[in-house]
Amino acid sequence: MADTGIEVSCGVCKETFKNDAALHRHLKVHGLTVAEYYTQEYPRLNRLTGDPLPFKNKFDYFNTDFSTRAQLIQWCYKHTDKEEVKEYILKQLKNRIDQKELKHGPNHLEIEINKLPPIDMYKYNFGGYVQACQGLGVKPLYNKGITKDFFQKKNSIEEIPIYIDTREQKPLSFKNTKNHKLDFGDYTMGGDNYNYTFVDRKSEGDFKGTMTIGFERFRKELARAKQFDAYLYIVTESSLDKIKKNNNFGPHKSNLSYVWHNMRLLTHEFHGHCQFVFTGTRANSELMIPKLLYYGKELWNVDLQYFLDNYDMGRR
Repeated sequence: MADTGIEVSCGVCKETFKNDAALHRHLKVHGLTVAEYYTQEYPRLNRLTGDPLPFKNKFDYFNTDFSTRAQLIQWCYKHTDKEEVKEYILKQLKNRIDQKELKHGPNHLEIEINKLPPIDMYKYNFGGYVQACQGLGVKPLYNKGITKDFFQKKNSIEEIPIYIDTREQKPLSFKNTKNHKLDFGDYTMGGDNYNYTFVDRKSEGDFKGTMTIGFERFRKELARAKQFDAYLYIVTESSLDKIKKNNNFGPHKSNLSYVWHNMRLLTHEFHGHCQFVFTGTRANSELMIPKLLYYGKELWNVDLQYFLDNYDMGRR
């Protein structure tokens, strides 16, 4: 029952209309709101509770089976028919890939933002997220495990000089730094430690601005990084939850759906050359960035946000 752009008929009087918008205007003839129409003519029940599903919009109504993501997760773990669970969560992943015409399976950030079954659910049922994606004929954006050393504190990393772009407005504090004009990004390591890895630091406001009014400029910056066979981490001093909360209650609101959409576009378009990371705080970024630069290519194909969100990374 998703909007396909073809003719649709009214479930009450069977009159046909060229699209959903025309049908929804017609519902006034029957004294029905859009929500009343769909819940009455096409009732759907919550798979976990058996209660009627609430209506928010047509797409979500016909493509979700739970009122909350927590209910989805609870159903997956409690449902006795494991094959049905595997079929269901694989279908959710396939729908996302097909809907957005993705060439790779979505990463942890995209899964969390869109409230899909979490990566751990695929690991539990398929033995790994890579295996789940393979069942759909695609590879995930990131398919490499993280090096164990990343969890450990290494004083030697702090001694390596970090080059800071001369245009960086609010540079982070590191033990050993040098100023240098960079072609892209704000931080990298030089000399024998240079490994084509760069970091672009963002405050929460910077991130939202870059994904909206600064989108095309930043796209060109990523294109330069790709041209140099380099990798750019976009490290934001906030978290998804903080961004959502501040956007709801703060004075400066952004269209977060548009922000997440543009982040996804860049993540897939520049696969192999960029990754977005949300550290939560500025202090966490100071801990994280030297490790990202030091380990370089060892981390390029690692879904870093998954590990940051699920493991104790020694942050403060």
